Amino acid sequence: MKNKRKRDIKKLKQGIYFLPNFFTTANLFAGCFSIINAINGNYNIAAISIFIAVFLDGMDGKIARVTNAVSNFGKDYDSLSDLVSFGVAPALLFYLWGNDHIFSSTLSWEKMAWLASFFYIASAALRLARFNNQLNLRYNAYFTGLPCPAAATLVSVSVWQCELMILAPKISFTVLMFSILASASMMVSKVPYYSFKDAQSTIRIPFSRTILVPLIFILILLEPPLILSVMAVLYFFSGPVYLVVGLMQKTIKSNFSSSQSNRSD
Repeated sequence: MKNKRKRDIKKLKQGIYFLPNFFTTANLFAGCFSIINAINGNYNIAAISIFIAVFLDGMDGKIARVTNAVSNFGKDYDSLSDLVSFGVAPALLFYLWGNDHIFSSTLSWEKMAWLASFFYIASAALRLARFNNQLNLRYNAYFTGLPCPAAATLVSVSVWQCELMILAPKISFTVLMFSILASASMMVSKVPYYSFKDAQSTIRIPFSRTILVPLIFILILLEPPLILSVMAVLYFFSGPVYLVVGLMQKTIKSNFSSSQSNRSD
């Protein structure tokens, strides 16, 4: 353990990898920019800033792996940045939007909202701590629990939709509370979520299907709130669906094996 610590200190003295940490810093900047805009009441810009942070967070990990620039410093720096961008920023966006539009009518709503915000931030911190403890150089095909960027996206699109749509205060409050409590609970759960990091994601596809990539970007640019909301909701429910299907398959296989053993007897 002491030797490993000495090696880490020696590597840190030699310097850090610039490119992946540059994207991590950009991710942190986007999260801080989202917080400032939420405080100033620019909720649409705050939500978009979180989406940009999600994109940058995906880029820094890919660049680190491609350039073989994975380090303990980068891992810890990325987690601290993620806590700001995908923990504090979405929670403040949720609370400040509600405080501006809903909570003035009922004080009990405000108490529930800031407690839910704390629960979300604490869940994000626990999720990141668990991820760092489980992290190694071999990337699994599935995450344990909902990833923090996906949770932040779900909360942000919920606020964005409530900002665009004129809904009754109680309906907006219900939607926002569900999004933040559900995403926080799924972050600390053991539900598997596809990570898109395994070898299957690099399998070649027919050239005719490559048109799907620009088509997705076009749809997002044409109707960002709707498309991002659909993507966030589908990914959120993909974990529980995969878990239920896996349990059903195990049950069927177990029943089939027991029936086969009974027949052989």
